[in-house]
Amino acid sequence: MTDALDRDDIISGLRDLVGELHAAGEVAGIRLVGGAALVIRYFDRRTTGDLDSLHIQPGSDDAVLAAASRVGDRRGWSPGWFNFAVEHAGSVPTFGRRVVEWETIYDREGVVIQVASKEALLAMKLRANRPGRDVNDIRQLLALCSITTLEEAEEHYEDYYPADGLTDRAIGMVERILDGGLPTEVPSPGPIDL
Repeated sequence: MTDALDRDDIISGLRDLVGELHAAGEVAGIRLVGGAALVIRYFDRRTTGDLDSLHIQPGSDDAVLAAASRVGDRRGWSPGWFNFAVEHAGSVPTFGRRVVEWETIYDREGVVIQVASKEALLAMKLRANRPGRDVNDIRQLLALCSITTLEEAEEHYEDYYPADGLTDRAIGMVERILDGGLPTEVPSPGPIDL
């Protein structure tokens, strides 16, 4: 089953996940990246199929995944609606000149949820550069990060992924985006209440 989770789904799913963790007496640190982080914090976008997360200490990945599984079962969502798979995909920058900054969106009773900065998300989207799927996200992130040239995009990327330049596909994507023009405004979706 493929889920098509919109902002309301993501927020209510996270709210239920937090409730499950609190009810079980669990502590957890959760860091969101990808489409879920974008839609929660930065801009309206199409739906996403899952919530890509990194786990931070304290807590147990197994406990978080068990709680997410209970939420998904109740909602009829696929088992991977919430996952830590991105940790193993090599897409999260760890050795760059710039460190990934995180914004805390929830911090109560031992459960912390953070989203990656727009700058880190742009670097990750440039790395993925999936045609059709990442184009609008990259367009809006370029505008949010005030990056208006290919050279600036390449420098930005290399700050997060040193000695690993943009692929030809990513370069072509950025050139087409810049040729088409960046949005003059990227409306924020506003705060969330978990």
